[in-house]
Amino acid sequence: MKRVVFGLVVTLLVQFSLPTRAHSAGTPLPPFAQVLERAQRGDVEAQVDLGMRYQTGEGVARDAIKAIGWYGRAAENGDPKAQFYLGTIYFNGADGVKQNYAEALRWFRRSADQKTPAAQYNLGVHYEQGLGVTKDDAQAIAYYRLAADQGYAAAQYNLGHMFQEGRGTTRDPVAAFEWYRKAAEQGLVAAMHNLSIAYFQGQGTLKDDAEAYRWTSRAAIAGEPRAQYNLGFMYEKGAGIEPNLAEALRWYLRAAEQGNMDGQANAGRLYFNGGAGRVSAREGIRWLRPAADAGNKDAQNMLCSVYVRAFGVGRDDREAARWCRKAADQGMVSAQVDLAIFYMLGRGVEKNEAQAFQLFLKAARQGNPQAQVNVGLMYLRGAGVAESYAEAHRWFLMLAERGDPKGQFNLAAMYANGQGLERNLKEAARLYRLSADQGYALAQYNLAMAYLNGIGIEIDAVAAARWFRKAAEQGNPDAQFNLGIAYARGSGVEQDLSAAAKWYAKAAVQGMQKAQQLLDGLPKAYHEAPQP
Repeated sequence: MKRVVFGLVVTLLVQFSLPTRAHSAGTPLPPFAQVLERAQRGDVEAQVDLGMRYQTGEGVARDAIKAIGWYGRAAENGDPKAQFYLGTIYFNGADGVKQNYAEALRWFRRSADQKTPAAQYNLGVHYEQGLGVTKDDAQAIAYYRLAADQGYAAAQYNLGHMFQEGRGTTRDPVAAFEWYRKAAEQGLVAAMHNLSIAYFQGQGTLKDDAEAYRWTSRAAIAGEPRAQYNLGFMYEKGAGIEPNLAEALRWYLRAAEQGNMDGQANAGRLYFNGGAGRVSAREGIRWLRPAADAGNKDAQNMLCSVYVRAFGVGRDDREAARWCRKAADQGMVSAQVDLAIFYMLGRGVEKNEAQAFQLFLKAARQGNPQAQVNVGLMYLRGAGVAESYAEAHRWFLMLAERGDPKGQFNLAAMYANGQGLERNLKEAARLYRLSADQGYALAQYNLAMAYLNGIGIEIDAVAAARWFRKAAEQGNPDAQFNLGIAYARGSGVEQDLSAAAKWYAKAAVQGMQKAQQLLDGLPKAYHEAPQP
């Protein structure tokens, strides 16, 4: 689930904001009557002032029609600010004024011809999006560049995106990086985010985790949820900063609180991780669930795992199966395996070995070794699929050749039993040894039996006892029972009835009646010894 989503922010399409005044905050506006008198005499600045008052509702009732009237007088007299503001009203629409991209375009063009950078930028948006004009990326770039060259941050950002995507121009990551940098240095948050990604991935510049961290931090502090998620990832992975799971969780939560699915998924995951310092199944479920409900496969997979293994939650097989199915349908391999096991056992779902086989097969084809072993076993036994020793052999051989101990063990068993293969006890013993050397308890037990009885290998009681011990120490009851016999008889080890009693007792605790019988048959001093 530790996936990073260092994706670029999409091209901006800003709903052009209401006009703002250049005078200092708290400075009183000139009296309305005074401004009206000047405007009626043809004062362009006063006409624009009245237009702004009516557009924003400063001191008067908001009235888009009156705003258009006063802006129109100034605009017809060539005022670029009035022309731009007229364009914003027509672009956004207002009470009594229908949205009209063609009219907005006309006024933006007149203002842009007078080098108004905001108008040039807006013309770029029109051409990029095909609003009131035929879509034309090359023309969009031309207008973005005019505004960008005048330092207009949004235009610099969009120009960077066009170069990043190769839209209307040749793809140029270096140019994209430079335009993002210019916009970021002016405080444009989206540009900070994309600049951080460029540094992190080495796009258009040298890879620099420290710079990536610096710009990610600035964007995250400014409230960009994707940057907050990325900052969490950087703290978790130690990219550009020392690893700190508590800080990672803090930033994942900041992103999660803004609805960022990946932030929710990773915050939920870290609440199940003691390293973050705040273990809480309740909080983990709280954040995983909205991400999972929204389709985040990592969150669905985590919920599958939590409910299957009852991590901090009561056992709920139906809930486990529900989340495992959602994650499995999105290709999450571990969920496919867990759901397959549920179908095999009939937990949370009706038992269905054929369905289990199909799920194991999906996971096996994606390289999951547990699923590959189970596919082989189901072919071997004809469970959920037609019996096929050839297919079982194919899957076990593939695993064995990769050094997988379970693959080696099951292939050995096929040689030992002559299942679809010529019986070959020496090859079986060799494969058991390979698997046993990797610590697989069943192989250790079978290898011990081979040494004990001379099956495909020379009889060697010492080796048999040694391998029984290895399997017994991993809890294998058959090995514990046979190790008890070895100590009782002094076969391969020095006779020791106390040790025999110990291992009989361990096997008996696991339900082996023969072990209990042999324990009871020992002298009273031994079989009444404390149980393990």
